[in-house]
Order: sequence, then structure tokens, then C-alpha cells
Amino acid sequence: MLIIINALSYVDRHLLPAFASEISADLDLSKQQFGLLTGFAFVSVYAVSGPLMGMLADRYNPSRVIAVGMIIWSTMTCFTGLAKNFVHILLPRMAIGIGEAALHPSAAGILGRMFDARNRATVFGLFFMGGHIGMGLAYWLAGNLGAITGWRQLFFTLGALGVLLSGVLLLAARGMSPKTPQRNESKAPLVNSKPPTFALMLTHLYAAFRYESNFRQAVLGMSVLHFLYASSQYMQLWLVADKGMEQSAASSLYGSVYLAVAIPSGLLGGVVADWFCRRFNSSRALFLVLVLVCSGPFLILFRLSPAGEPLFLVGMMAAVFILSFSYGAIVSLLLENAPDNIQSTAVGFTMFIANVFIIGTGTYLVGLGADLMEASGIGEALTKMLLVTDALTISSAFIYLKLHLGLTKQKKVSEPATSA
Repeated sequence: MLIIINALSYVDRHLLPAFASEISADLDLSKQQFGLLTGFAFVSVYAVSGPLMGMLADRYNPSRVIAVGMIIWSTMTCFTGLAKNFVHILLPRMAIGIGEAALHPSAAGILGRMFDARNRATVFGLFFMGGHIGMGLAYWLAGNLGAITGWRQLFFTLGALGVLLSGVLLLAARGMSPKTPQRNESKAPLVNSKPPTFALMLTHLYAAFRYESNFRQAVLGMSVLHFLYASSQYMQLWLVADKGMEQSAASSLYGSVYLAVAIPSGLLGGVVADWFCRRFNSSRALFLVLVLVCSGPFLILFRLSPAGEPLFLVGMMAAVFILSFSYGAIVSLLLENAPDNIQSTAVGFTMFIANVFIIGTGTYLVGLGADLMEASGIGEALTKMLLVTDALTISSAFIYLKLHLGLTKQKKVSEPATSA
């Protein structure tokens, strides 16, 4: 159920960038306005709502928190299809951010308590595979059905589907307890523990981020890696503007590549990360370093290669592979280094950092920079701006290397105590 809901949320979220050229032309949007819609208009509200939704999920029934969020985002998806100008699409886009902010913190709390640390990357790899399917499906739908139904009809249809699915989740959540037993061999159980107050949760979060270096590195690494997510908002627009592709062909190509790469990557990424830790007695942080070092250079080649060339296609696959293959390990590292009683809150807090300071700021600045370059007569403006975000994405390898060293040091310190 969570995988299906995650897929639907990403379809709703990415229909706008998947129809970038059509919606921009229909509503007469500039690149800066488009960057605002896919950046700050959505992610600022999404990010601010994330910590609140995380605290609600830690204190109350997380399944019901998700269901209420689904009703909000699905209703607003329908309203998006009615938009006639920038303001009409801006307001529901912001409200969608409130609803979707409920999903990931709540799901992380549910799954984090149900599965122990040894298999957690596998579990989260499967869950976030739903998001990768949804993102690819959004582009596939835009490229293959958009010309037939129009972008507005797809927004109406998906919004209605989300409202229906939220009702199913509410029925499934009946009788479920807000908490499930914690099965983590490295931490004390939380069975029958009293839910913490909001003030106490914020106190624990502040203390963990300030004084726990490993938790801080896990938050920063996950956040910086999302520069790749910010650049993906411009994929269709970039393929059309700088690579000369036709609109529906651009959406169809990226959607097809995304589905072909993200599904097996999402399935296998968490499994490989967990195997890597057991086989080499190492950390998932080092696993992420290796993924970034081996795959990162193909991002640069992707921007510089002509459309249709082998390196172009390999680079597009790498742009999908890096996040989809790594996400199980990314979230596992975050939860492993977060306090047990605020795991959903920790995910919501990281969403805030990633969305406000990385995705929101990055998406807006890419659009603004491209507009300023084009006004100055500079060619391939989007390509130049996206190369910057690619370099920043690859730089997250240094953060995860520091986290790996910190985890290794922590392990060496704890082993003598365990032996004693």
C-alpha cells in the first residue's frame, strides 16, 4: 500500500515538469515562474510542513496522517487542472506540498519500527522504488497520453484516484496502533513508551543535530545529494531547449529511461547496500561514496553529449541510477543515526533542509540564471546551470566519506566496551 501511494504522489508531483513546455506555453509562464512553481511554491510549503507532519506521525497514528495528507494533495491536483494563469496554478501547487509532506516522515516511522537495521536499506529501497516508478510514469504519461487527453484531464484523473485511495487507506488503518514495536538490536525498545510531547521532540532533534556529528552528516549528505532532484525538474524543458528534441518525444524518452532504470535500481539498491555492509563489514556511507564516484562523471558527459549519442543515453541512465540505487541506503543512514523516539521527525526535518536550501533554492536559481544568460545572449544557458547542480550532487561524496569515517571511529570505540 505504501509503495502504491508513494508512486501516486510522485506522479502528481512530477506531472507539472513533465508537461513543462505545454503548461508554460498555455499559461504564458517564464522560466523563472516555472522554476518558482517546481521550486519554492511547492518545496517551501512541503519542507515547512515536513517537520510538523513528522511530529504528528511520531505522536499519533501515522497511517491516518498519510490518509489525510492524500485527501489534501489529491483535491489540489484536481484544482491544478483548472488553472488559467500563474496564480491559479501557484496556490494549489503550494497546497499539494502540505498534503504530500505527510507521506515520507510517516512511512519512515512505520517501516523503521517494523524492520531492524540489518535489512532496513532493502526495505526503504523497495518503498522509494514506488517514488521512482511514479516519477518515470509521470513523464511516460505526459509523452504518450498528453497529446490525446491534454494535461488538464490527466490532473483531474489522478486527483480523483488519490481521493479514492485515501479512503482505502483509512479503512486499512482502523484498529492499527500508532506505534509498532521497535526491533533494532542496537537500541532500546520503544514498546508501550509514552508518546513524547512536541517540545521534547524538538529538544531531542536540536541536541542530535548539534552534538551528534554522524546524524548531522547523514542529514547534510541526503540534502546535498538532492541537487540532482532539483536539476531533474528541468529535464523536459532542457531536452527541448538545448538538445532540440520535440516536446512529447522528450517526455517519452525520459519517462521510458526512468522506468527502465529506476525499477531495477530501486529493487536492487537497498539489497546491495545491505549485502555490502555484511560482506565487507563496512558502512552504507562508504557504499554511497563508491556509487557517486563511479557514476558521477557520467552526469557531466550527459550534459555535454549530443542527443541520441551513446554517452548521452548512458548519462541519462546515470542521472536516474544515482538516486534510485542509493535511496534505501540514504534513508537507512539517517534513521540509524537519529534518536529512536523522533525518527519521523528526523525525516521531516531533513525534508525541510533538502527542500528549502537545496531543491527550492536550486530550482529557482537554475531558472533565474538561465533567464539572465539568455537575456545576455549566452547560448545553452540551461546546460551551463545544470552542470553546476551536477557538480554539487557529486560533491556529496565528501560528506558521506566523512560520515563513513565517523561511523568507523564510533564502531572502534564501542567494540572494546562490548567485549568488556
